Amino acid sequence: MLKLRNAIEAVILVAGITIPILKITVFSFTAKTILLCLTALPIGIFALIGVGGESLTAFLLNFFRFLRNRKMLYRSDAMSEQEESRRPVWQSEGEWPEEYGEEEKLKKSRKTAKGKANEPFPVEKIENGICYLRDKRYIKIIEVEPINFLLRSAREQRNIIYSYMSYLKISPVRMQIKVVSKKADISNHLDKIQEAIRREQDERCKVLLMDYYNLIRRIGLKEAVTRRFFIVFAYEPIPGSSKKNEEKDAVNQLEIAERTARTYLMQCGNNVVEHENPDSFMAEVLYMLLNRKTSTETPFSARAAAEVEKYIAEGDANAIPISAFLLPEQMDFSKAAYCRIDGLYCSYFMIPSTGYKTQVTAGWLSLLVNAGEGIDIDLFLSKEPKEKIQFQLGRQIRINRSKMKETSDTNTDFDDIDSAVRAGYYLKDGLANNQDFYYINTLITITADSREELEWRTNEMKKLMLSQDLILKPCYFRQDLAFASVLPLNQLHKSLHELSKRNVLTTGVASCYPYVSFEMSDDNGILLGVNKYNNSLIIVDIFNSRIYKNANMVLLGTSGAGKTFTMQLMALRLREKNIQTFILAPLKGHEFRRACHNIGGEFIQISPASKNCINIMEIRKNDKTAEDVIDGERTERSELSAKIQRLHIFFSLLIPDMTHEERQLLDEALIQTYAGKGITHQNESLYDEMGSYKTMPVLGDLYDVLKKSTETRRMANILNRLVHGSASTFNQQTNVRLDNKYIVLDISELTGDLLTVGMFLVLDYVWDKAKEDRTQEKAIFIDEVWQLIGASSNRLAAEFVLEIFKIIRGYGGAAICATQDINDFLSLDDGKYGKGIINNSKTKIVLNLEDEEAQRVQHILNLSDTEIMNITHFARGNGLILTNNNTVTVEFKASGLETEMITTDREQLREMIRRKQE
Repeated sequence: MLKLRNAIEAVILVAGITIPILKITVFSFTAKTILLCLTALPIGIFALIGVGGESLTAFLLNFFRFLRNRKMLYRSDAMSEQEESRRPVWQSEGEWPEEYGEEEKLKKSRKTAKGKANEPFPVEKIENGICYLRDKRYIKIIEVEPINFLLRSAREQRNIIYSYMSYLKISPVRMQIKVVSKKADISNHLDKIQEAIRREQDERCKVLLMDYYNLIRRIGLKEAVTRRFFIVFAYEPIPGSSKKNEEKDAVNQLEIAERTARTYLMQCGNNVVEHENPDSFMAEVLYMLLNRKTSTETPFSARAAAEVEKYIAEGDANAIPISAFLLPEQMDFSKAAYCRIDGLYCSYFMIPSTGYKTQVTAGWLSLLVNAGEGIDIDLFLSKEPKEKIQFQLGRQIRINRSKMKETSDTNTDFDDIDSAVRAGYYLKDGLANNQDFYYINTLITITADSREELEWRTNEMKKLMLSQDLILKPCYFRQDLAFASVLPLNQLHKSLHELSKRNVLTTGVASCYPYVSFEMSDDNGILLGVNKYNNSLIIVDIFNSRIYKNANMVLLGTSGAGKTFTMQLMALRLREKNIQTFILAPLKGHEFRRACHNIGGEFIQISPASKNCINIMEIRKNDKTAEDVIDGERTERSELSAKIQRLHIFFSLLIPDMTHEERQLLDEALIQTYAGKGITHQNESLYDEMGSYKTMPVLGDLYDVLKKSTETRRMANILNRLVHGSASTFNQQTNVRLDNKYIVLDISELTGDLLTVGMFLVLDYVWDKAKEDRTQEKAIFIDEVWQLIGASSNRLAAEFVLEIFKIIRGYGGAAICATQDINDFLSLDDGKYGKGIINNSKTKIVLNLEDEEAQRVQHILNLSDTEIMNITHFARGNGLILTNNNTVTVEFKASGLETEMITTDREQLREMIRRKQE
């Protein structure tokens, strides 16, 4: 029950105190007994317990080692002459006399003029996609993209853990999994915004861009955190293999290990990042970890270029040591509780062997992974030989069972021995069921800019661990060893391994699945908000075809959840990227007017009272220049036939009870109407003698044709409203243009059957414009899409909308729709069109929903109960983004100027009025 070393030390100390006391003759036996109780007894107990899990001698040896080795290390080129004469430096390779062998070099590198420890930089070179270390080891580093594990359903989580277990069975014997959290690097995104500001011609849009730039900077400095996940493999020589071919074998084995990890992690939903230059990637990772502060201002490429230029100036370009590219200027290991690396305060902790919970849930490590900025996690996995462990387990079980027989069940040790026996049988059964035995070690790095901030983060981390029944133990007097251990070199120091190792089976290791902090951050995208679970920025580039199969989006939410706000926010930011943006507003069009005017857009109102008109009969001339360059000669299609096909949809919306006979008569009337203008199925007939498009017929021309026949008079009477009635403004030529980059088409003043007709009219017009140049990005926003595909619409209109979502990707565009009536959205033909739009939209945004709507959405989107609970409790401004089989809870962020332009909140509107009046 006690460590043998502790017991021996306790006996020696107690004997060393007891013998002299017993030889004192001036004291009575009672006095001697009291004196022993006050001295020998507590010292003996203290020796049995030890200090921090170590024996007294081990602690003292470690303390004296710290006193001997405490130091400040400087990079040789960063030292002043005075410092160079009295401080140890990181040794670089290539500085040893040729007569020294490798072992002599290594020994001599640890000596300085004053006898202080001076380790050489452990990396010798990076080549062939692997790191060559000075201790003759070879390692490889790969980066893994995480998933949002916690928001998956229980079934999906179980499948992921089983897939991860499959990988662990064939993974390398020793692995290091490293999770790095730091302030998000948004410099690339900010550079792109600055470039957009320089290109922008409209001053109003330029002001909005500058406000957007300031918003991202402010969020980036205060909130934005990013995480990177790495796996480090070490080459494991095959017994009996030749040393001559060791390097070649290492390269092959580590490449196989990477391919295996890529294949199996893909089954979990994780992708292994492919880097164009693996050597540069590994050097960049080491540089980032060694220069946490400097790397935020000086990227690795700039540091490497500066070092090369310096060595070229010195005439020694062929002898640049790798340490010149990677080492920080200063490292201070003179303190027991923390160290300073590159000006950053770092403190290292571990979870001791007894600091884990007995039972954990899958993905429990996400608590530490998402703890916040400056919290790094290092997980070391060591697979032990099964035969050896089975033998040791059997022997220990027999020893403990014999102890139980000798111990009374009233003894305090009985329960502990019984627990040890049951644990032994648990491990034995697991090994018998094809599980492997592992030792797992967890190290935690806490970094901060100041000592006070470091203490605050440490205290918060201890509270977090305590709330989860975990123990956090500092690596006192071992900060230098911990620093070397957490470098991605897959080498945990022996003393730290012994203090923090915990035995687990494969299922236990799989439950530590760490790739659980999904982020969406595309440098060329638009900011949507901040991930509520891990404070990472949600920057989405929906047009990036390498990430998203299509750029379509669907916004679902109840009334007042913030759909219009979110949709306008995305539209404004797409316009700021110079992307053509169209917005169709069937309801509350006035909510879009303010933003449109303030960004220099075009606000087009289609209503009986408006002067604006789109001629539904117009065959529009489209610019096919880009298409001709890409495809060359094309098979010509009849523009008249294509137009009549869409006109049938328009009239089916206008006359829902149209019979099949009337459809045939309408088709004939349409052909006659266009023939009256000299337009036939031959596309050449669209041009006049001067090469210009002919004047197109209007609805009045069709009305005159329909009026002539008694069979079509009913249709003429219905059409009369648009020709001579209250909606006669529809009976004129098109007088609006779609050249502006931001266009709002307001049809909110159309009511009843005219609303659906008007919505189709403007959508048809915009669709023609969107198909012109497929090399240009464009986005069509359709608000309240249930008007076109709901129960009050018809199949032809719904098919037209669904067709847009299906094929707009081929024209370089994005269709983005929003709806608040989920039941109506999914009502026509048993939800065929609503489900079709959802299935053809790679990205979905779900805002707050009522319980009934949430249950229906759960079935369609396969959401978990946790996600549904979140959706029904979302506050305004929060939502769930679903894309690429991942879900992210986001808090949408808008700048002050953007909020003023798009808000519909009454209190904010009153405040705007008050400020303007003042």
